Amino acid sequence: MKIKAQELRELVQYSMLGLTMIIVVLLINNVFTIAHEFCPYSTVCFGAMSLNPNFSTLLFPIAVILGLIIAISAIFWGRRFCGYVCPFGTVQELIYNLNPRSKKAKQYQLPKWLHRLFNIFKYIVFFITISTALRIIQYGYMKFCPVLAVSHPQNITLYSAITLFMIFVVGYFLNRFWCRYLCPYAALMNLFQYIGRLLHIKSSRIQASEDNCINCKHAPIAVPCR
Repeated sequence: MKIKAQELRELVQYSMLGLTMIIVVLLINNVFTIAHEFCPYSTVCFGAMSLNPNFSTLLFPIAVILGLIIAISAIFWGRRFCGYVCPFGTVQELIYNLNPRSKKAKQYQLPKWLHRLFNIFKYIVFFITISTALRIIQYGYMKFCPVLAVSHPQNITLYSAITLFMIFVVGYFLNRFWCRYLCPYAALMNLFQYIGRLLHIKSSRIQASEDNCINCKHAPIAVPCR
């Protein structure tokens, strides 16, 4: 039996979400000790740190290399990682689907000027994380890290609680709020996509037009908005 594209996407999404939940449970029970070993954004948080001459050790090489490979893949396939693999994206979709408005043909969206303004924020977060990593003070940023908040809930802080509020509560009203406006890894993948366009590398990424979008319920959703 042939699997439809959306069914395949959901199969991958929920499989990865299930795997993530297993890893989180193992982290909470101290079977695994450090969440960064599994986080692709370690490419910036700890990969950039190793560029500092005062700290040349690469702490989490597998996570850094894998995260870099995923980011580079955005050149050829767009942000499919966000649409298929990222557990935060999947959870946000599930939460947003609980909102009755999500079933309506015309869903609530931010005004275009506000969307474009908010769209800058993830690049600011990315700049902050890479700057702090280069200076080996990224642990200040990590107070807001959702990965640490979920995998080590015993150490949750007010700062990480604010981040989780943005993901799980604001995400109920605005689909993938974190992915669209705050996720620094999304910013990194967008930068790689921009490099790909400069080099005229052919990409299978779906290019959405904000001006022509009619919010069609049948539009492909594997690649989130920028």
